[in-house]
Amino acid sequence: MSFMKIIILNCLYKMNGERTVYSILHILNGKKSSQTIQDIHIFQLTSLFQSFPTLTREQLDDVIYTLYKEKWIVKVGDNHYIINDARKLELENLLKMNPLPNYLNGWRFHAVTEPFWQRMSLLVQVASHLSENSIRYIPVQRNPVTQLWLKDTLHSISVERSEIHKYLYKDIVKCLDGIEIDPVILTHRLTGIREIGLTADQAALELKIDPARYQLSFISILHYMIDTIISNEKEYPLLCHMIQGSKRNITLTASTAKTYTLIQKGYNIEEIVHLRNLKQSTIEDHIIEILLNVPEFPVHSLVSKEKIIRIKNTIEQLSSKSLKVIKEQLVDVSYFEIRVVMARYGESS
Repeated sequence: MSFMKIIILNCLYKMNGERTVYSILHILNGKKSSQTIQDIHIFQLTSLFQSFPTLTREQLDDVIYTLYKEKWIVKVGDNHYIINDARKLELENLLKMNPLPNYLNGWRFHAVTEPFWQRMSLLVQVASHLSENSIRYIPVQRNPVTQLWLKDTLHSISVERSEIHKYLYKDIVKCLDGIEIDPVILTHRLTGIREIGLTADQAALELKIDPARYQLSFISILHYMIDTIISNEKEYPLLCHMIQGSKRNITLTASTAKTYTLIQKGYNIEEIVHLRNLKQSTIEDHIIEILLNVPEFPVHSLVSKEKIIRIKNTIEQLSSKSLKVIKEQLVDVSYFEIRVVMARYGESS
């Protein structure tokens, strides 16, 4: 079975028919909508966020169709599927035998991953050429922002240009020391003065690894490196340059960040709706996103303690994450209040 099928089955298993299959696409693509952000927390899929940014709707449809034909899944509504009861045990064993790569942390590092890779791959290429005083090469990264970063970095580091490759090699080797994933998954992609890096598909073929498995392993290595560098910046004098300007403990979409600023100034929901000229539902979406990213945000300012207990108990009794199903049992509770509780306590419920 392809690893992409296993990933999709894993998502379907956790969602249990409570979202459409296209919710999975939004998660794997890394769509920054409040619904998707809430879903990855509720269904414990944060690690997979933005893991396949180029996956298309048609490709997902093909996988779903195949899984349906192979009787892995059962259709329960329009674009809603659940795992076939007869194959649940088989799936659980399959997931145990094919776990997601360690260190994969898509939600935490999604904003940093691509810039980090572009910076590292370009600096490796340039350092390799500088080691032999060669200036004739085609940059592996054409992003002008990345190229500008490189120029600034070369001017700021206090290392002879012909020696940069030695320090960079030392940093990378040290950073990857002890990682459980084979570093060759990363190094096959790097370009030097005498060797051209492979594409993701070429590397997967060369290493005889399923393309989807390769993709997650590659991203997992980057996430491991980013996490290691952030935790020990002084130990990686060159690599730490690659995360400068990218580190953020709170990952909020631009519009939500504006709402959060107003909340911090003491404005309530109604006032923010007026000030920003947005719908109340939009501001509520922003608040849900804030709850998912700011642990210290006071949930009791939004929902009473009594309602929180009732909502949590209802979710536990129903074993459902469906807002409609939960609301039917709690007439005096609003959808927003349910969403607030799910956002704050969803992953543990």
